[in-house]
Amino acid sequence: MSQAQAIADATPTTRDRYVDFLRVASLGGVILGHFLMAVVDDRPGAVTDGAFSFTNILSLEAWARPGTWILQVMPIFFVVGGFAHATSWRSLRRRGGGYADFARARIGRLVTPALVFIAVGMVAGAVVEGTLGKNNDYEPVMQVAGQLLWFIGIYLIAAGFAPLMLRLHERFGWRALAGLLAAVIAVDVLRLAVTSVGIGGTEVSLDGVKWLNFAFVWLCIHQVGFFYADGVADRLGVRRLGAWMLGLGVSATALLMWLGPYGTSMVSFPGETLSNLTPPTVVLVTFGIAQAGVLLLFRKRASRWLEKPRVWRTIIAGGALAMTAYLWHFWALILMYVGFHLWAGPLPEPTTAAWWWLRIPQFVVFLVLVVVLVTAFRWADAPPRRREVAGPRWWRATVAAVGVAAAIVGMLGFAVVGFRGVLSGFVAHVVGVPMTAIASAVLVFASAALTWLASRPRRRAQ
Repeated sequence: MSQAQAIADATPTTRDRYVDFLRVASLGGVILGHFLMAVVDDRPGAVTDGAFSFTNILSLEAWARPGTWILQVMPIFFVVGGFAHATSWRSLRRRGGGYADFARARIGRLVTPALVFIAVGMVAGAVVEGTLGKNNDYEPVMQVAGQLLWFIGIYLIAAGFAPLMLRLHERFGWRALAGLLAAVIAVDVLRLAVTSVGIGGTEVSLDGVKWLNFAFVWLCIHQVGFFYADGVADRLGVRRLGAWMLGLGVSATALLMWLGPYGTSMVSFPGETLSNLTPPTVVLVTFGIAQAGVLLLFRKRASRWLEKPRVWRTIIAGGALAMTAYLWHFWALILMYVGFHLWAGPLPEPTTAAWWWLRIPQFVVFLVLVVVLVTAFRWADAPPRRREVAGPRWWRATVAAVGVAAAIVGMLGFAVVGFRGVLSGFVAHVVGVPMTAIASAVLVFASAALTWLASRPRRRAQ
């Protein structure tokens, strides 16, 4: 009997299978979206830095931007994360666990497979630089290779604050959600309507406050998952609540785009006036509400479909590989483009008919490489073994919190510096803070060590 079969057979009737499906589907949507939107140009004269220039189909084709209303699935993952974190933290509390146990169970689940990804990337970066020299043609490629870790860094903010935000939710309910939404709106107003303030006779720019919405927006969307975990949808009526959320979300999103400076794309691209994603704006919140409404409308039909044994086994198997596929699909994309570049010469001019036709064999090669890499590295995605809880000790919680903070900063560091200049110390900046690949790696590996130390059960006297 396969592991997926055993897990499927042991699934309790109370399990919300729709949540598992959404987690797998959303990560699959990210992988598909990255392939569809990536534009790489290697034509002589079109490249100014290295062997490739990188852009986005959204920069070149305005008609593609509304397609991000389907391809932007990150809000789904954060809503599902809110549900999972609420369920996990409540279960740990019943067992006598504390924050350190939560960090190991939920946050370590993301950091552990990322450690292998980072180790391979660091070795690859060192080999490329050591072989071809500093500032070689492939250095920009190595920088892009770590870009997708920004998602894990931002998600770790929501995961790290989940116990605190759940406590606020349990005490204040919808008022906690309203407070987060008010914070999101305030940040947008400050960055868009109030450009600077006078302090001591000096004008101080408020543009930097926009980065706060990386926390406020995603915490707000994550908070919606707490209500789902509480069974609010079942009490109010799934279809009724879904229809209201869809209507309000679409209306608010359309109104903000019409009245304000917000664009139509839910994914960032070079050249846009104001991004709805980097950093996120209130539009992403209203869009997430509409998206959650759509998912509620489909829940009953999808849940019946997920009751089929074969379908559920597929979801179980996909869930076991989802994070591995997310981490390694970017390497598959890079290897695919490098392979076509070396084998077939310069690619066709982007958006021409020849370029679109070439996307078909590229997609096939991309999928094959994803399968190969997932097969090779799936062992790193095993969930941590369940063990005796360490308990709610203050020092354990403090050490775990430091570990979570280190993971967040390290992941965001890799998002900007990637694996470029591993030997020479190439520097990029995260909100003005200089980062290198070595510093980012030290932070992420330290986070794993601190989380393990904080959650290590105390040995009982013999």
